[in-house]
Amino acid sequence: MPPTTFSDLSHSDQLSVLDGLTRSALPTHYGIAETAELELQQYEDNAVWRVTPAGSETSYVARLSIRDGRPADQQRSEMAWLESLAASGGVAVPGPVTTTSGDHVVPVTVPGHDQPATLALLHWVPGKAEPSYQQPGVAEQMGAATAHLHRNAATIDLPDFDRPTWDYETILLKGAALTDPDATVHLGDHGRETLRTVADRVTRALAGTHPSEHTRIHGDLHRENMIALPTGGVGVIDFDDCGWGNPILDIATVLSSIHRIAHTIPDAYEKFAKDFLTGYAEVFALPDNLDDLLEPYLILRDCFVLNFVSGALTNASVAEWGHDRIDGILANMDAYLAGQPYPGGIN
Repeated sequence: MPPTTFSDLSHSDQLSVLDGLTRSALPTHYGIAETAELELQQYEDNAVWRVTPAGSETSYVARLSIRDGRPADQQRSEMAWLESLAASGGVAVPGPVTTTSGDHVVPVTVPGHDQPATLALLHWVPGKAEPSYQQPGVAEQMGAATAHLHRNAATIDLPDFDRPTWDYETILLKGAALTDPDATVHLGDHGRETLRTVADRVTRALAGTHPSEHTRIHGDLHRENMIALPTGGVGVIDFDDCGWGNPILDIATVLSSIHRIAHTIPDAYEKFAKDFLTGYAEVFALPDNLDDLLEPYLILRDCFVLNFVSGALTNASVAEWGHDRIDGILANMDAYLAGQPYPGGIN
């Protein structure tokens, strides 16, 4: 009988393996005892824990990347940007913790798993995930936090920043939802045709953009990756998808994530979008072509989500919500092709 592979294990058994590997790595590489409390935050393409050493009030984030993770060199580039952002002080971010050997990334061997795995440890950003967007001043703070990321990217050079490029070619034309048979099957025949038609439109809309417009971006800046800080203001977490791209993609990602929960409340989304952009503009100039390109980037954001979800439905956590998310995105795309504005646009 062939040996059991990691992917053959149940979701809970996989977590048990990863928990043990993380506990073993912490004392060796970070001087944190195995008795530290590990509180699971999520397990999708990464396993993420809040780590609190026994008797300590200081917490960390342990991120074990095991599936489609970035190569170690790319993760080091992520950590370099986080260090730069933490040093600049404009926005609270999870600064990386250096290992006892002076590195930011630890290779981890997962038994029965044929993909490279890596562990990174970061400082915990205290506060509450998903700021209450309707509270006075929060929309502006979310805009300011986003702008601080882009101002840092525009003013501080990181010459060895080796990260993915998030453009229409990478997300759409080469994305899993259009190219990976294991992913495309979850869209159905009609969904695949819808996505192909949308891809043609978005490609035409963005074909005139130039790589010179690309800068460092967060890449996954939805509302749950923002933190309402105890002292006021908003921090940003989860830079696992950071890379090169147009900053409008980050703006569209924030707006799209708020629109999903605000669109049924009269004027709530419109007020948020206005205040968010006001807060952004107080820190850094808004992109000149925002009005023209926001809609295609809103669509591109949803394509980014489709790529992830359609390729990760074997994960029990993703399966709980993934099918509904695919259906919702495809419905929005069908409405768009029928002449409706894409959700998240600004009148």
